Amino acid sequence: MIPDAAPEPLGLPEQLRHEFVRRLTNRADSEAAATLRQVARDLPDLVVDAELRRLTTEVTKGSFQSLSTTLLLETSGQDPLLAATEEIVQHLADRGAAADVVESVFLNASRVFVRDVVSTAVEVLPAGMTSQVLPPLVDVVLAQLAARHRKTVGAFIERRQRRQQRSDAALQARLRSVLDGEVTDGAVASRLLGYPVSSWNIAAVVRTKYDFDEAISGLERRLRETLPTERTLVVNLAEDTAALWSSCQSQPAQQHWAEQIRKDESLVGAFGQPEWGITGFVRTYEQATAAFRVVSASGNGPRAADYSEVAPLTFMLHSPEHTRRWLGATLGPLAGGTADAERLRFTLRHYLAAGENGSVTAERLYVHRNTVNYRIAQAVGMLPDGLEGHRTDIALALDLLAWIPDAADPVTP
Repeated sequence: MIPDAAPEPLGLPEQLRHEFVRRLTNRADSEAAATLRQVARDLPDLVVDAELRRLTTEVTKGSFQSLSTTLLLETSGQDPLLAATEEIVQHLADRGAAADVVESVFLNASRVFVRDVVSTAVEVLPAGMTSQVLPPLVDVVLAQLAARHRKTVGAFIERRQRRQQRSDAALQARLRSVLDGEVTDGAVASRLLGYPVSSWNIAAVVRTKYDFDEAISGLERRLRETLPTERTLVVNLAEDTAALWSSCQSQPAQQHWAEQIRKDESLVGAFGQPEWGITGFVRTYEQATAAFRVVSASGNGPRAADYSEVAPLTFMLHSPEHTRRWLGATLGPLAGGTADAERLRFTLRHYLAAGENGSVTAERLYVHRNTVNYRIAQAVGMLPDGLEGHRTDIALALDLLAWIPDAADPVTP
C-alpha cells in the first residue's frame, strides 16, 4: 500500500541511484534463502516446496526493487511487493500455518530488510549526504512495511476464517434448506448464507486427491481472477469434496470454466452453467453435481467438465446396465476396451465433430488424411448398422466413452 502522500524524490545523482539499486538487488537471493530458512524453522510441518520458494524469492526481490527504485527515488503507485507478500500469506494459510507464526515471519523479514536498506545506504552514499537521506528513507521504508504487514496478516486471518466456515455445520444446514426448496425467497437465502443469491450464480462440485484446503483455496482464487465475481461461497460436502458458488452481477461470457479445475492436478470436478437468482443458485448446483458424476465415474476419463459438455451423458448414469447394452447395440465391437478400438473411436468422434470432413479431421489430429480415411473405414466397418441414419446415437455413444471409457464394460456382480 502506497501512502496518500508520496515521498519526495531525494535528488540523488544518477550514478549513486544506480549503485544503490544494484547493491540492494544483489542482496535479494541471500535474503530469500534466509526467509525460507526461517519459515522452515518456525513451521517444521510445512514443506518448503517449489511454489513457496518461488513466492519467497519473488517477494524478496520485489521488496528491494520496489522500495529502492519506486519508493525511494520515484513516486509511482505500483506495488509489486504487496501482491507477492499476499501470495505468500495465502500459501501459508492454505497450509494451515498459525497466525502468530505468519506475523513473526513477516516482522522478522521486515527488520532484516530495514537493516539492509540502511547499511547499503551507508555504504553507497557520501558521508555528507547520509544524514540528509537516512531519516526520510527509514521513515518511508517503515511506513510501507507496516502497511503491508497489516494487510497481509489481516488477509491471512480472513482466509483462515473462510476455511473454518466451509466446515461449519450450521452453514451446511442452512445451505441444505435452500437446496431442498425450504427457503424460496432470495433475500432470506442471501442473509442465511452470507452470499448474494439474487445474482448470476455459477456452481462447482470438486473433489481433491490431496491438500484439500490448499486446492480449494487455489480454485477459489482462480475463479475470482477469471470471473467478474462479487463473492464466493465454499461449503464442505465431505472430507475431500466441496461445493463452490461464485456470484456475478452481469451474465458472464460462456467459456470452459473447467479449465480452472484442470490447472490443479489434485482436483476432479465440474461446473454448472450460469443461472440467475435463487432458482439459478439451486439449478447450477444440480448441473454441477450431475456433471461431477460423469467425470468421477471413471478414473481413466477427463477429470473436469462444464455441464454443457456432458449434459446428455448425465441422464445415462441413472441406468448403467441399460446404457451398457445400448452402447453395445450402437457401437458393437467399436465399444471394446482395446487400444485399437479406442484409437478408432477417437478418430471417428473428431470426424463427426468436423462435419465428416477428412481434411479438417487430419489437420486437427496432426495425421495424414489417408490415415484418417483408413481409420474411418475401419471404424464404420465395426458398427452393427453402419453410419447412415445413426449419426446422432453414434456421436452420443462416442462422447460417453470419451468421458467414461469403461462405461461399456460388463457390470461386476
